[in-house]
Amino acid sequence: MGTLKKVFRFIQPFRNRILLALVITVVMTILGMVPPIVTRYIINDVVEAGKWNMAPAILMVMLVINFLSAGLNLWSNLVVYYVSQLFVFNVRDELYRHLQKLSLGFYEKMGTGRLMNRIMGDVSNIQSMVTWQTLSVVNDIISFCVGLAMTFYLSWQLALITLAILPFYFLNYYFFVKRIRRKNISVWQKMDRVANSVQERIRGTRMVRAFVSEDRESTAFAEGTREVQAEALEGSQLSAAFSGTSQLINGLGYTVIYCLGCYMVIVGKMSYGDVAAFGAYVFRILQPALRFTEISNMLQQTAVSVGRVFEVLDTQPEVQEAPDAYELPPIQGRVEFRDVWFEYVPGEPILKGINLIVEPGQTVALVGHTGCGKTTMTSLLMRFYDIKSGQILIDGHDISKVTLKSLRRQVGVVLQESILFNATVRQNLRYGKKDTEDSEVINCAKIAEIHDFVVGKPDAYDTIIGDGGIKLSVGEKQRMSIARAVLTNPGILVLDEATSSLDSKSESLIQKALQNVMKNRTSFVIAHRLSTIVNANMIVVMEKGQVLEKGNHWELLDRPEGAYRQLYEEQFAKGRHEAAA
Repeated sequence: MGTLKKVFRFIQPFRNRILLALVITVVMTILGMVPPIVTRYIINDVVEAGKWNMAPAILMVMLVINFLSAGLNLWSNLVVYYVSQLFVFNVRDELYRHLQKLSLGFYEKMGTGRLMNRIMGDVSNIQSMVTWQTLSVVNDIISFCVGLAMTFYLSWQLALITLAILPFYFLNYYFFVKRIRRKNISVWQKMDRVANSVQERIRGTRMVRAFVSEDRESTAFAEGTREVQAEALEGSQLSAAFSGTSQLINGLGYTVIYCLGCYMVIVGKMSYGDVAAFGAYVFRILQPALRFTEISNMLQQTAVSVGRVFEVLDTQPEVQEAPDAYELPPIQGRVEFRDVWFEYVPGEPILKGINLIVEPGQTVALVGHTGCGKTTMTSLLMRFYDIKSGQILIDGHDISKVTLKSLRRQVGVVLQESILFNATVRQNLRYGKKDTEDSEVINCAKIAEIHDFVVGKPDAYDTIIGDGGIKLSVGEKQRMSIARAVLTNPGILVLDEATSSLDSKSESLIQKALQNVMKNRTSFVIAHRLSTIVNANMIVVMEKGQVLEKGNHWELLDRPEGAYRQLYEEQFAKGRHEAAA
């Protein structure tokens, strides 16, 4: 219940409509308690006593009750439909907005499939429970209370026997409830793993086809879903046993009550009408008890879903703005790393005391073996993560003291893996700057050498590029990413292996364009290709999270035993002639 209380804040905006639905439900329930009494009068006064003149009035009462119940039911359903749709929208909206605030580390731990399960599946579970099932619970409570009162009115002896049956429902509930909850949690955890795997494989379908791994992936998917199926079947068995036992208690209870009711008629303590009415009210007592056991099963599933949703909503961003954070003014591009230490896993530092000064307009190449900390440095510059100690300053401003939006809006980034959306070319290019004029979009496309390709398409800049840009080649997607970064006119530009996916001709064209782009802005380049590194104002050689050497290409080559010279010999020997030219 403590977990479910968290959901109530989402219900607050609709409390008046929900209250209306509850009032309608109360009225409907009370109307539903009238027919057993009417039935009692029909049997005792009309059938047995022969007072047929009362039949029209009784029939009219029944018709009025039926029409009123139908109208109220329609009204209640419309209100609940409205509330349930707005409720699920609000929960998903807040959940998605909160996800946008969380740090990258959270996404890396959680995984896309697990998050999708929470946004869609778990929220739907909660929606059903807090709307339809809430009204059902209210209906059952009223039915139980009124039914119990009427049974005592008709026969207090039988009413006490009815009450004696109820503890068996609760014993059944307590026996199964924890087992069912544990099984539900296990099922969702396995579903998360399958969802993550499916999302990755669908996104990498080209690689799957290229390596002829369709059968292997199908087998892996079948094995994963079979594990979910096995857990779900065990959970279904528990639920079936739970429900079956409840039905058994229900059936035995009815049998006992009716047998005793018949005995009461025989000994003259009750009439036939009394027994019929009593049986109807017993139904309104035992049926809610039976539904309680079923709803409690749903509550366990809902509690799991609520816990999973609030696992996300209760997570605080690892990277947070300072309470007095201020807007970073337009930057010139001076960047300084002061004794920067950083670690993803406590006790395993990735960067160890980095000191680096980059002047405005300089192009800095970060080189080194995989895992040396190159990409981590640029990620820290955009404050995707917080450093453990030290400072990172832009134009003298500590980036931990400025707002995240004002920082990231002035740092453009082009990643090795191009991230594009299933939208038009224009919409993708404008992603970082929605209010851009078409002329600016076209100019940036020309800089990135993508304009001629785009206008060659039938729909030009309105061409839909498909999911993840599937209709584009790797080089075309990379040039789209470059144009998108340039369009934001950043003071600092980060190119993380930005030209690694391009052929020599495309790279040559883009390098020429990027020289103009980087001329008046500070640029951090992570690349292995010689053509990019040679032209850098400063090359920073990194190894195991430390800076080994700094200097331009020729200065570092003049060090026979230097780390850069070794990297050059290992990786760039083929470009020696180009460098000499």
